[in-house]
Amino acid sequence: MPRSKLLVTLVVVLIGAAALWYVWMLVSAKLELGGASPDQQTLGQVQETQQRAMTQYCTGVVATPQGTWLVARVEARSNLLPAAPEALDLDALVYGKAGEPKEEEGSGAFASLLQPREKEVSFISRLDANGQFQRIAQVGEVACLVASPDGSSVFLLTGLKRPQTAGRDDAIGQTVVLRSDDQGKSWTWLRQGLFPQVESLAENLRPYFHGPDEIWALGTPSGLDNENGTDRPGAIATGLFYSADRGASSTPIVAAESLLVPAEYAHGTRPEVREWHSGDPYGEIRNHVVQLDAQRAVLWVSQRFWGSHPDGVSDHIAATVTTRAQLQRSGGHWQVTSVQREDGLYVDALEDNGAGRIVGVIDQGTGSRDWVAELDTSTFAWRVLSELPSVFAPLASDSHLRGGNFWVGRNSLVANTWSEHRPPRWLYGWSDASISASATFYSRDWGQSWQRLAIDGYLGTLGFQGAEDRVIWAKGNWYNSNDLGVYSYGLQ
Repeated sequence: MPRSKLLVTLVVVLIGAAALWYVWMLVSAKLELGGASPDQQTLGQVQETQQRAMTQYCTGVVATPQGTWLVARVEARSNLLPAAPEALDLDALVYGKAGEPKEEEGSGAFASLLQPREKEVSFISRLDANGQFQRIAQVGEVACLVASPDGSSVFLLTGLKRPQTAGRDDAIGQTVVLRSDDQGKSWTWLRQGLFPQVESLAENLRPYFHGPDEIWALGTPSGLDNENGTDRPGAIATGLFYSADRGASSTPIVAAESLLVPAEYAHGTRPEVREWHSGDPYGEIRNHVVQLDAQRAVLWVSQRFWGSHPDGVSDHIAATVTTRAQLQRSGGHWQVTSVQREDGLYVDALEDNGAGRIVGVIDQGTGSRDWVAELDTSTFAWRVLSELPSVFAPLASDSHLRGGNFWVGRNSLVANTWSEHRPPRWLYGWSDASISASATFYSRDWGQSWQRLAIDGYLGTLGFQGAEDRVIWAKGNWYNSNDLGVYSYGLQ
């Protein structure tokens, strides 16, 4: 074969191989092919697949030192589970013979256009000594399960409306919160609610536990305008509440100044952006709290404002700012002792592994790229560990957390990601195109390297057992898999 023809053949083969590799990268990512299965074990089995029906929030496995819980949710019309006589009807516990409060009916043509939200049913199960998830309770609404670190108290944050017997002048106004101190044998409705000042819809609460009794809850800080008229000079609401008695009572944390900055401040940090998008005057707000020890805690309030990229072609660009408030306990009361602001930082997720390591997912200013970083608790500086992994790597792509799913174990990190890749424009006639895919990744070396896990769909990840570094998962969601198993991967 002539040398020139050989070179042409070699070039064609290389181009074909590159094209096949590129197509394989896209197809394997989109179809969720491959992934590691480290130390696979069976955690337990459900009796019906609907017992593990996952949705985008308030479902999955919660593992505590005293028990392993599973919460599932389906639309009421899909409720095909046979009756379980041993499962408590928590609706009846709350409403008794009075029945559930009815929605107030509207009138006129506009009211006829309103469609009621589809009724949902939540199933609460607990793993028994024989490896079976037994249904122990049912709620006719959304129910989010959270537990104290020692597992002695379990809370159900539900969407159930308060019963009519509470009275129309009821000042609490929060949907029903239930608590069990005997591992689900009995439940008590907390009539005073759980941090009702923070959130009227209990399922939206994000309680943070420190030890068996201390709980923090995060709401929205007060802005500079004091629209609700409740703030006093030198005592501006931070949106943070603290309870030393497992939520029986709570105290608001205040500061001398607002922890929010106005849009004009953030816009000034990115003078190259000419066009800013309207929206909330304080932008997208995300806050986090960590209690470091008996006397110290830290609150982060992050804001993000979106604008058009200066080149008029690229994706939107963001201006970000994070305000950090340090708290000190004195005489049994928490006080804000100092406030610092950092431009170009947005803390998207923050997790404390309970063993001295605090790791987060941060955006360092553009809104297009997220990084995994560890917090230095002495200086409060962030040390970047790696970029958030992408299922399309090494192809160029943007990767973000899916549903805020980021977990930190004793010796591992786990991230559920959503990634987007944009093929070269010449492949699509010089038009824009994109392909997206989800995946679950883990790292055993604190973000220095990441591996994809063999888990089907982003709802296939049911939970994380941080103390043992185990990811809990199932084979697809209930409607596309008949597998009754609940499994785990070990990341030690």
